Amino acid sequence: MGVKENVISYIKEQSGTIGVFEMDDDVSEGVDAIEKSIKTRTNHDYVSIGYDMAMERDHRLCLFINKEFKRDFRTRLVLKTSDGTIMGMNLMHDEIEEYRKRDDVLFISDDFIVFPERRGKGDEMFVLYPYEFDELTEMVPGCTDAIGFFPTPSSDAYLKECFGFPIDRYIFSTIIAFNG
Repeated sequence: MGVKENVISYIKEQSGTIGVFEMDDDVSEGVDAIEKSIKTRTNHDYVSIGYDMAMERDHRLCLFINKEFKRDFRTRLVLKTSDGTIMGMNLMHDEIEEYRKRDDVLFISDDFIVFPERRGKGDEMFVLYPYEFDELTEMVPGCTDAIGFFPTPSSDAYLKECFGFPIDRYIFSTIIAFNG
């Protein structure tokens, strides 16, 4: 078996995995088109750096999982301007208390802050970064550069349709990509 097959086998054995599917070029391009078309309710652009990085990897897999798939998905959503100024971001669970003590942030939800005094130049956009999937590189010989990200709800629905899953809010899709 090759690296891709070993990754698929490893993922299928994990608690909470409902299905694992290789994303061919048609599915990958369909998700890419959806991800690039997203605008937020506030009419900000949405940029999925995670998907851009996934498209550069040798292999892309769509995982359908439930809440039993326990991983520390440390993905960062950032509100930034085109000059790179970070205007806001989501916080990881272990960062929340640290930021609650700060005077220069405003919580707009339980885990998303903005920096009201920061001013950037250019267009504002939301940028989603991938999470590292180091477990794959550690557990599957030959697997390198493993990352993952959660697609937008529109892409999630598209993936569920492509692979025959119902639109169910308790079934989550995540895309992982890797070399090897």
